Parts: sequence; C-alpha cells; structure tokens
Amino acid sequence: MEQENNTTKTQQEEKNSEKMEYPIIGKSKAVEQLLKQISRLAKTRRDIVIIGEAGVGKGAIAKNIHALSKQETGEDLPFASLNLSVIDDKELESILFGFEFGATGVSASTTKRGLFEIANRGTVLIEEIEEASFRNQMKILSFLNERTIRRLGSSEAEKVDVRLIITMKATPKELFERHKLLESLYNKFSEFESVYVPPLRERPEDIPVLVKYYTSEICKELGIGELVIDINAIEVLVKQTWKENIRELKAVIDRSVLFSTGGKFTLPQELVDEKTEVVKMINNLETDQEFVLENSLDLIEKGIIKRALEKFGFNQTRAAHFLGMSEQTLRYKLKRLGIPVVKPK
Repeated sequence: MEQENNTTKTQQEEKNSEKMEYPIIGKSKAVEQLLKQISRLAKTRRDIVIIGEAGVGKGAIAKNIHALSKQETGEDLPFASLNLSVIDDKELESILFGFEFGATGVSASTTKRGLFEIANRGTVLIEEIEEASFRNQMKILSFLNERTIRRLGSSEAEKVDVRLIITMKATPKELFERHKLLESLYNKFSEFESVYVPPLRERPEDIPVLVKYYTSEICKELGIGELVIDINAIEVLVKQTWKENIRELKAVIDRSVLFSTGGKFTLPQELVDEKTEVVKMINNLETDQEFVLENSLDLIEKGIIKRALEKFGFNQTRAAHFLGMSEQTLRYKLKRLGIPVVKPK
C-alpha cells in the first residue's frame, strides 16, 4: 500500500511538472526533491526562501509554486514580483507599500498601490534580498511581523494577506556573516520554508536532459527540424563549470543550434576557439607574454556574426534579433570587423 501511495505521489509530481509554466528539467535526485517541494508548498500559504546561485532558476520556481497554488484553489490569485538588483533602493519602500498623492519624497501626480496591496490574497516575490539596504530590510521585517501596509503619505494602516517568497544567492546565515542581512531578518527566516536549488556542477547528470530539452524548444522557435545531438558536444558541456548555471547553458545551446548544420547539433568552432583563446590569454599572463585582447575578442565576435548572417540568409534584421542587438549596432560591427553584408556568389 505504501509503495502504491509513493507511486501515486510521483505520478502527481510529474503531472505538476508538465503543467508548470517554467518546466523543471532533469533526472537527478535533486530535481526529484525539488519537484516534491514545489508540489507540497503549492498547497500551503507558508512564506518561502529560495536559495541558489545566479542562473539556477529561483524566480521560475517561485512562479511555478504560485501557479500551482492557483490550480489547487481554483482561484485567480494575484502575483507581483520585484528584483532588488535592478531597482534603486531609495524607491523600494514606495514600490512595496505604495504612496498617496503629494507624499513627501515621491514625485507623482496620483495615488499608487504598492505590490503588497496589489497582491493581496496572493504572492509577492522579492528577488535578491541581500541587495536591500538595512533600512529597507527592517521595513520588510516589520511587514512580516504585522502583515499591515501604510502607503507613504497616509496615516491609515491596512491588513493584507500575502505569501512572501524571497530569493537569495546564499543561505541566510552566510549573508548575515557577510553583513548583507540584518540579524533580526536572519532570525525571521528560520520561520520560512526553505528551498535549496543546487548549481549545475552538483548535478551534471541533468545537463544532457537540459541540452535535449532546450535544443528541441529552440528548434521549434526557429521553425527548423529536430537536431541530432552529438555525444562529443554533450561531453564538453558536462565538463564545464557553468558559473551562471542554466542561464549560461541555455545561451550556449542557443548559439549551438544557430551554428549547427546538416541536421546535427554541434558546438560551434567559434565557441571552442573562444575557450582556447581564453586559456591562451591566461597562460600568456602567467608567463608575462604579451597579447592583444581586443584583436582576440574581435576574431571571436566576427566568427559568431558571420555564422548568424549565414544562418538567416544574410537577413540583417533576423540576425540582429537573434544576436540580441539592434540593426544599427549590427551594421556598425559589420563595418568595423570587415564582414561581407551580402551572400557570396
């Protein structure tokens, strides 16, 4: 009977994974445990801390928990998110709590609700809590203790029911020891549910699965047929350290699909050359030999742009979009690097 229950739970977790807006891909025990946690936490209103390095997908996990909670309740629960690494710390209080027209220090011609008010009965995701000043960390702690909001410029307090999901790149203890986290907030996090997302280097068995998944997705986006994935390319990818984790791996897969020919997925020579060039640069530094950094990087960039143009039939609009740059920037680089702008006859 216990085995049947475990099988039922596993099947339910797989179904939940398929329903996720941001699928959690992998076959490692770490991913299996992560799926179980997501499924369990989606059934609760507990506050959550998600811990993991850059690029592991902490924000996506938070959004999946919220989305599954909506499915569990059948209600259209609100969701709001904020990444503290990309906003001005001085604006954080007004963003979270809102403000009244004419509030001191706020240049606005209208009243505005804050995220805690907007997401009442739902979830607020705050990413990279360590980026907040101690003053704003104290404001967040006060909210966690009282669950009330007061817009800037207002004397009226209002109760709200918000589940908080907070992400961080290290454990609360590590952040506290680095003087990045208030002791009182560090202690408060002990009341939260905790989710740890391991980096790719701790679960290399997930890399082949991720490569297959993202290769298939990118092929669909580009409207091209499925690629046969070269085992040698997989071996190279598995051996990398991936400091930016899934984010970095996906970027390499993007380029690999672009550079692949003959229906076969292979790492582009330019990327192999780039790694070789970096090693050469480091070796030269260690032996006091000189090299021209700009020339080395130009060779790498030139190769990538040429292959992008070839892939899209020298359509500069499509090539620029895929490379993540404006057409004006692409034209500038074509001229500077001496790259032909028409397909050779």
